[in-house]
Amino acid sequence: MSRQRLRTVARAAFLLAVVAFAAWGLQGSWRDLVVALSSTPLPGLAVAAGLVLLGLLTTCGAWLRLLAGYGHRLPPEDGRRVFFVGQLGKYIPGSVWSMGAHADLARGFGVPVRVTVGTSLAFLGLNVATAGLLAFGMLAAGMPTLPLPRWAGLLGALGCAAALTPPVVARLGSLVAGSAGTLTLTWGCLAVLVARMALTWTCYAGAMVALIPGTTPGHVAELLAIAAGGFAAAYVVGVAVVVAPAGVGAREVTLVALLSPAVGLATATAVALVTRVLHTAADLTLAAVSALRRGRSPAVQR
Repeated sequence: MSRQRLRTVARAAFLLAVVAFAAWGLQGSWRDLVVALSSTPLPGLAVAAGLVLLGLLTTCGAWLRLLAGYGHRLPPEDGRRVFFVGQLGKYIPGSVWSMGAHADLARGFGVPVRVTVGTSLAFLGLNVATAGLLAFGMLAAGMPTLPLPRWAGLLGALGCAAALTPPVVARLGSLVAGSAGTLTLTWGCLAVLVARMALTWTCYAGAMVALIPGTTPGHVAELLAIAAGGFAAAYVVGVAVVVAPAGVGAREVTLVALLSPAVGLATATAVALVTRVLHTAADLTLAAVSALRRGRSPAVQR
């Protein structure tokens, strides 16, 4: 069997594994999902879906900016294809499959494997640090986003802020890339990356608020803050549980625990479940659309 044929078979197996594990993540929850969807107003569901898509597109821009920091700029459509198709690997247990998929896809555009892995690790660090800054910052402000004292929230927020400096992020990315490349980041570039992640967390929090029935305008700001802190904390927990595909289970438990004091257990459970489905559907949709658009576009000079 030729190398090209082996790669085709491997990619097909990768996609089958993604679908299988994504479905497995909802095992035993289909009835609850139907109930949750039926109780969610259609306009709220549409707004939530749109915000999730916007959040994911924003993170894609952050990943491509980090890759550009190594001197590799992919054409927009091809960059989205590399990112979104590669991101499907997070649904396979182990937390390394998305990096491997990114590296395999980006290699076709002359990007060294270690540079792509460095980009993905720096991107993961950016996600965790900004999520931690949000969750710890709200804890320090008195919001129980984590089961820790307020002084721990202050220390955690300071630590995350220190991790979001060009020397730290660039050093991490350059160490991983080794001789294959050096990550160069200015303060202005990092500020743009942090702003992108702030928009991402806001979109995800807004999506959850849109799913809460009966939300009045006077409570939107309060619920948005709770949802943002809750989603950020749940994201960090999900990353820590590496054996779960895309943090499935761990994130939902965390979300329910943090949302239920404000909206009730039943509503929090429904919001967490529908949020999981919306993110999965958005990941699959963006990967499919970017792959199809790449298939119709002219070949890229390599």
